Amino acid sequence: MNKHLTIHFFGCSFTALEHSPTGYKFKNFRKIIQEKLSCNCINHSETGKSNQHIFNDVYNESKKIKIDKDNLNHIFVIQSTFNDRLGMYSDIRNGFVSMTKRQNEDDFIDLIEINFYNDWLKYFYSKQTSLKEFKKQTEFLCSYLKINGIKFIILGMDEQLDYINDEDFFENNNFMSFDKTYSFYKFIVLNKLRIVDDESTKANGISDFHFNKEAHQMIANNLIEKIKFC
Repeated sequence: MNKHLTIHFFGCSFTALEHSPTGYKFKNFRKIIQEKLSCNCINHSETGKSNQHIFNDVYNESKKIKIDKDNLNHIFVIQSTFNDRLGMYSDIRNGFVSMTKRQNEDDFIDLIEINFYNDWLKYFYSKQTSLKEFKKQTEFLCSYLKINGIKFIILGMDEQLDYINDEDFFENNNFMSFDKTYSFYKFIVLNKLRIVDDESTKANGISDFHFNKEAHQMIANNLIEKIKFC
């Protein structure tokens, strides 16, 4: 095992999930990378997380790392998610929360969050301003990581990312690109690389919009090449 390399994975379900409710079989790209590089891998991703939540995880984890003290090499793989999710610290949850659910509450606190999130989407959310905020927060976070000597790679997901007309932004913050797009989700939709695109999964009536096995392999291969130059 490469004991001197630790890869930290941050993100939402695109990074976290290892099984599909459809029964479709695949190997998560985290597992592929761990096997090929024989390194330490730590998963911080979780289904439903917003960009604010993911960035908060990155910041908190970076505070725990003692750079180069033990000759260790830490690399952060940061999968950003869709900008129409909302994350913030919540006193009623006593922690950082992400809001993506719009209906079918499970309890009273869940109902409060759903109503709040629906109002935010209706009255405050816009694609244009969310992109500006994402760009700003990304630059702040990446600058902080650079200052503290933490290497990182960003895997973008939101299909609106290509509306950011600033190639320096993507290059300086080490975004991965796929066939001239910085949105991997856009890429897999165009190339039919989602689980839902496999005809065999449609018989049970469940639609899974996550990566299929070819997409996971593609991400793993591209990340391994990026990691070599970190």
